[in-house]
Amino acid sequence: MWQWWAVMAMGCFAAMQLIFAALGRRGVDVAGMLLYVFAIAALFYMVHVRASRAVLPRALDDVALLAAAAALSYVGNWLLLRGVATAPNPGYAVAISGLQAAVVTVVSVGLLGASFSWSKAAGVLLCAIGVMLLVR
Repeated sequence: MWQWWAVMAMGCFAAMQLIFAALGRRGVDVAGMLLYVFAIAALFYMVHVRASRAVLPRALDDVALLAAAAALSYVGNWLLLRGVATAPNPGYAVAISGLQAAVVTVVSVGLLGASFSWSKAAGVLLCAIGVMLLVR
């Protein structure tokens, strides 16, 4: 099931990046775009958390990690949107950012004890080569 969730997420994120690229080409400021997106998303999450009765993290270590993730999200989204708005093809910036999958795959081995093999290593290498060929 996780694979289908990932495919649906990919479609949502691709459409979102195309919207950002169109707005950027119209001259809409990146910070303004992100403010609207995150404000509206926060409302969606509040409704979702309330409806699903999700338990919010309360442990200080968890909250600190979430604060760090929020800061990284702020910087990462801002930089990605700047790239998407100014790249000759928005897909170039998205492809480079998409290498995060390779980074997460490799770092997860040491950090989270995830599995890894020579075929997975080849996949990571092919991802990097593919992005280099795409953005050249």
